[in-house]
Amino acid sequence: MASRPVPWGGLHVPAGASLPPGTSYATLHAAFQAQPRPADRKPATDRARARMTVGREEIGREATGAEATGAEATGAEATGRPGGQDDDDPAVIHRSVAAWRLRNARRFSVRVLSAATVAVTAVALSAPTASAAPSPTWPKGVDIASWQHPGSAPIDWNAVKASGVSFAIVKATEGTEYTNPYFAADRDAAGLAGLTVGAYHYARPAAPISTAVDQARHFLAVTGLTRSAGHLAPVLDLETTGGLDPVALAAWTRAFLEEIETQTGRAPIIYTYRSFWTDHMADTDDFALYPFWFAIYNNEDTPGWLPGGWSNWAIWQYSSSGDVPGIIGNVDMNAACCSPASLAALADGTQSELDKRYASGGLMRIALGAPTNTELAAGGGGRWRPFTNGLLFWSVRSGARALHGEVARKYLALGGSDSFLKRPLSDVEWAAAPGAHQAMFEGGWIYWSLATGAHEVHGQILRHYLDLGGSVSSLGLPVTDEYSVPGGRESAFQFGRLRWMAATNSVALLPATVGATGAAPAAGAPAAGAAAAGAAAAGAAAAGAGAAGAAGTALAP
Repeated sequence: MASRPVPWGGLHVPAGASLPPGTSYATLHAAFQAQPRPADRKPATDRARARMTVGREEIGREATGAEATGAEATGAEATGRPGGQDDDDPAVIHRSVAAWRLRNARRFSVRVLSAATVAVTAVALSAPTASAAPSPTWPKGVDIASWQHPGSAPIDWNAVKASGVSFAIVKATEGTEYTNPYFAADRDAAGLAGLTVGAYHYARPAAPISTAVDQARHFLAVTGLTRSAGHLAPVLDLETTGGLDPVALAAWTRAFLEEIETQTGRAPIIYTYRSFWTDHMADTDDFALYPFWFAIYNNEDTPGWLPGGWSNWAIWQYSSSGDVPGIIGNVDMNAACCSPASLAALADGTQSELDKRYASGGLMRIALGAPTNTELAAGGGGRWRPFTNGLLFWSVRSGARALHGEVARKYLALGGSDSFLKRPLSDVEWAAAPGAHQAMFEGGWIYWSLATGAHEVHGQILRHYLDLGGSVSSLGLPVTDEYSVPGGRESAFQFGRLRWMAATNSVALLPATVGATGAAPAAGAPAAGAAAAGAAAAGAAAAGAGAAGAAGTALAP
């Protein structure tokens, strides 16, 4: 980021401030009026593009400074006193100075402007400053790329650590071809010096969306899975669109992030700046669950308001002009929110999100039983792990969810996250109907009771069912999965049926079939299986949950 512009006009001179010999306020005013004035920088509260690639690289990337507003700085207003012109009148000043400059052009440019510079510097130093900085209690960090190795010069990471820096994030890759040649050595040396380390990928969005997965895999091939102590989660550095519109760019970003979380079991970090997110991502809040690395150079002690629905920031890049012992030239400066303990937690790669959930213990562990396999990549993005009586599932969007008993078995039988149900959005929890369980998914719900077994409801039928009151409606609980009927789809419940007709895209309430609670349902419908297998385990979990809280409480600690 460029240095802050000199306040050419509108300078407030404190009373009693002295000027260099041979100058006056009139000559100073005239000197500044004669100089070309730079366009004002955009207020630093929106550094819009100012980050960023000053200090970042590489292959043809443009370094973009803070956006100019196009407005010129205004000079101090000169006002005449009542009764006529005097020595402060701007017309008098300009006429006299113009004549004087013709006679003394060389002396004016050398002497008066030098004096003006001294005067402004003296005044600026004497005036109070409104500058601020991040709290000194927040861990400080740097992010680097090959720019910090001019002439292949090394970085002295021990000196960096001794200067008070706590963490370093190193550029690893860009696009699908580029790898920072200094990445591995810098990350290893910074770690050996005692710094928390991290790696970032500079995104090159492009069509088709599958290029996001290609770039994510290139990134992880260079960095590894980052599943070690003192290593931050992988970072996506998003500051260019590749010509994609906001909808396509959001889809590209989602594909990249979900590939990272699926492979690593960690929540990747998003790096960007405010105007990029508001302008090129349409200020979407679809990514607000990801840790946020916010770049804004605002000369304040906090980053200010956050875009994209983020409620907090994990890392704040507050300057691109840091001077750190051991690093040649300027370097980006960052603060971690908002304590050493928080930084350590953010950089704990030893446990996946599934590990953390299972370690929380309680009734959930009793309901799940013992693990039967290691973590596995899940279809649709995320990770899952099987247990003797259920499974744990995690993605950033869904959180870590525990499914057990017949609900878990039904979910897996339907295809798990690869099915139309997609990813779970809740644990198994009490339904409103007495003694019943339910779990919510991106594509539908599963209900279970000892009397009805486990069955899914989804789509328009689910929406209509919930509008009627769900499990405590006059329909009761589902006794079948959804099945095909001529011209549409249907689900049977204890006391009625819901039928969706394709021709009208509407749902009709129909009477129950004979013996719907246990006898054969309508033609074409699967039998309502009993839930004998696993009922004891599910009942025990329900009893435990009942002891812990009222109906509606999730079966999680």
